[in-house]
Amino acid sequence: MNMDGPLDFENEDPLVNPPPSAEKRKKVIGLDDLLSDFYKEKSKLIDRGNRKRKASSKLCDSDDDERGQEALLSIIMNEICSEEDTQEWGLCLFGDQKAPTRSLLADLDNCYLLKEFLTSQLNSVVDLSPDNGTAFLEGLLANGWLTKLILTCARVETIICKWTLDILLYSPKEDLRSSACDFWCSILLSQNEVNGAPVEIQWLPNYQILKEALESYGFRINSSQNVELPEADSKSQGPPQNIRAWLKFVAACCQIRCKKPIFNASQLEQIAEVLVWLLLDRGLQGLLLLLQECLISVTESFKEEEWVSSCKNLANSLASRVPQDMNCLRIVESVAGVDARSKHLRSTIANQMLVVLLEHKESDENLMSSLMSINLKEKSCNLFRTYMMLVLAENWLLSSKLVEEKPVLRDMWAVFLRNCFCQINSTDLRPFASKVSSYQSLISSSRMQKRLKW
Repeated sequence: MNMDGPLDFENEDPLVNPPPSAEKRKKVIGLDDLLSDFYKEKSKLIDRGNRKRKASSKLCDSDDDERGQEALLSIIMNEICSEEDTQEWGLCLFGDQKAPTRSLLADLDNCYLLKEFLTSQLNSVVDLSPDNGTAFLEGLLANGWLTKLILTCARVETIICKWTLDILLYSPKEDLRSSACDFWCSILLSQNEVNGAPVEIQWLPNYQILKEALESYGFRINSSQNVELPEADSKSQGPPQNIRAWLKFVAACCQIRCKKPIFNASQLEQIAEVLVWLLLDRGLQGLLLLLQECLISVTESFKEEEWVSSCKNLANSLASRVPQDMNCLRIVESVAGVDARSKHLRSTIANQMLVVLLEHKESDENLMSSLMSINLKEKSCNLFRTYMMLVLAENWLLSSKLVEEKPVLRDMWAVFLRNCFCQINSTDLRPFASKVSSYQSLISSSRMQKRLKW
């Protein structure tokens, strides 16, 4: 018996041993309570999922808006770039080639040089006969011996002249064509030799022969036609193989004009115009240097009293017929400004093209005033046309001494450049806005500023 524990009646006293609190009593959980808790938890999960979906939909909507703006901006930029890229230079100047007239065909049976070989003691070595005379001469030509023989004799007869020129202009064989070109360049340029004796040339071609050769090549442009961009609908289109020899021969003819004039001033103008047109044929890009050298030879062959008027005639003809697109700029920038006359030609062509674009035939000052009056802020302003005029004006003024002779033109030019800078901001998305701005920045560089003496 526990002596320290409470007595029996003390356990029954509520003050000594109070009953347990109702809050601490365990509640008996029934099936209804379990179902109620289950549905409460489920509703909480559903509410939580709905809130997550709403938040994610907001994020998706914002992402879609951003993607839509990016797509719209991409479309706008692609339209701008495509519109700028479609402005390309290039004309297809050669069409279907025609059968040559072959007016240069010569009867080699009457060739004095060939008869000399037939009657010489060397004939026993080469076993030459009238039947294989052509093959014999072609061998001499291809190996360069014909050229050495003529330069040694210092005389070339008419039949050999016509026969070799026919090969130069029309032969499909590269070795013969190249050798004939070297032959003619050697005998023509011998006229300019100071120490050596010039070769006596019994026959020289004329402009009509070279023109007929161009026509047989399928050259599309003549002085009475307006220029159109033809469709590439023929397999035979494209520059002919003989055009390289044609260019070299023309250059050699022009280089001896002071001693043996083959072309007159009017014919030289037509040849120069043909050469400028050829600069627009993309199929001749590999001959760009040769074309520029040939053009320089033509311009240098003009006499002093012929040059100014002929240069103006050439520029007027080109400006009135060249399409008013990137071909204008291609022509001007392809004229190599390496000497005084080519710079003058470049400046004159650019000036006449500006006159045509602005329909302004008055003074230089009025021409510049028209440029200054262009409001580049207007949305209707044709920035591609403005870009062309900017490039043309730069070549017109800086390829000549006009800015030095007329300071007012220099000041007006500076105002036009400032307008191009101030009236086009960096966010302007119009086609050619960036080109106008960037080209203006190039012109306004320190090198240009020094030359213009700003």
